Amino acid sequence: MMNGTRNSNNQTIHEDFLALRIFQGTGMCIFILTGIPGNFLVCYLVRRTRRLRTVTNLIISNLAVADLGVCLFNIPVSLVTVIFNRWVLPNYVCRIAGLTFALFLFEALWSLALVSISRYWCIVQPAKFSYIFTRRKTLAMIIGTWALSLLCALPPLFGWSRYVFTVDKSTCYFDLSEKSDLPYTVTLAIVMFILPYILITVPYSNIFRFIRGHSRRLSVNSVSSSLRKTNRATFQDFKVTKLLLVLLCVFAACWTLHIVVNLLNGFSMIKKIPRILDAISIFLTFLSSSCNPFIYGLMNKKFRQGFRAVLCAPCQKCHKPKPRKLERKVSGETTRNLSSKSRSSHRREWKSVADKGATVYETCV
Repeated sequence: MMNGTRNSNNQTIHEDFLALRIFQGTGMCIFILTGIPGNFLVCYLVRRTRRLRTVTNLIISNLAVADLGVCLFNIPVSLVTVIFNRWVLPNYVCRIAGLTFALFLFEALWSLALVSISRYWCIVQPAKFSYIFTRRKTLAMIIGTWALSLLCALPPLFGWSRYVFTVDKSTCYFDLSEKSDLPYTVTLAIVMFILPYILITVPYSNIFRFIRGHSRRLSVNSVSSSLRKTNRATFQDFKVTKLLLVLLCVFAACWTLHIVVNLLNGFSMIKKIPRILDAISIFLTFLSSSCNPFIYGLMNKKFRQGFRAVLCAPCQKCHKPKPRKLERKVSGETTRNLSSKSRSSHRREWKSVADKGATVYETCV
C-alpha cells in the first residue's frame, strides 16, 4: 500500500512537470514567432521612418535590440532543453547562453533607466533636454550601458562565479550558491538591480509630481484656448510618458519575480527554488522580450501607423487606392478650379506646413 502511494505521487509529480514543460514549450514557440519579427520591425521603423527618429525612440530601439537577442538565441536554447528535459548542447553553448542572457537582462534594465532619465529632463527640465540628450550624446550613453552590462556579465567566464545549466530554469545561469561568489552577488545586486531600479523610480516619481501640478494649473485656466495651444507639446510628452510607464510596469511585472528569487537564493535566504517558481520566473522574462512591440503598437499612433504600413504593404501593391483630389477653398473657389501652377504651389505650401508639424517634437517625444 505504501509503495503504491509513493509510486502514484512520483507519477503525479512527473505528470505535473510534463504539463509544465508542454506549457513552457508552447509559450516559447509563440514568443519566438512574435518576438523576432516584432522587435525587428521596431528597429526597422525607427531606422527608416523620419517621424520616429527621436531620442526616446532611439533608446526604445536599443531595448528592442536586447529583446531581439533574447528571442533569437536564448529562447530557442531554452526550448531545446525543455523538449529534452536536460542539456544536450555543447558546453560552450551553455557559457554563451549564460553570458548573453545576463548581458541582455542588464542592458534592458539600463535602457529603461535611461528612458526614465530622458523623460525627466524632457518633461520637467525641457530647456536643458536638447543640450543633454543630443543624438550623439544619446548614442554615447547607449554604448556606455552596453559596456557596463558586458563588464558585469563577463566575470563568470574568468572564474568569478560561473554559468551552469539548471533544469528548473531550462537555461544556463549564474551559479550563486557558493559562498565564495558572495562578493559577485553583492556587486550584481547593487550595480545591476538596485541602482537601475532607483534610476527608474525616482525620475518617474518627480515626473508625476510635476504632471499633477501641471494638471491643476490647466484646470484653473481651462477656458483659455491659447494656453492649450501653448501646452500642446506638453500634452504630447505626457502621452509618450504614459506609454513608457506602461512599458516599465510590464517589465517590472515580468522581471521582478526572477530577480528577487535569484538574489534571495544567492544570499542563501532560499536554499532551493521550487521548480515551478523557477520555471514561471524564466517564462515571464521571455514574455517581456516578446510583448514590448505590441505595447508600442497599441499605445503609440506613429508606431501603429508604421506597423500597418509595413504589414499591409503587399495588399497595397495589389490594390492601390485612387489618389484623393485636392480641394481647398481659396477666395470662394476650390483648388480644382485653379490652374495647375496654383495647385502645385498650394501643395508645396501644405507640404511645408506638414514637415514643420512633423518636426515639432522631434528632439523630445
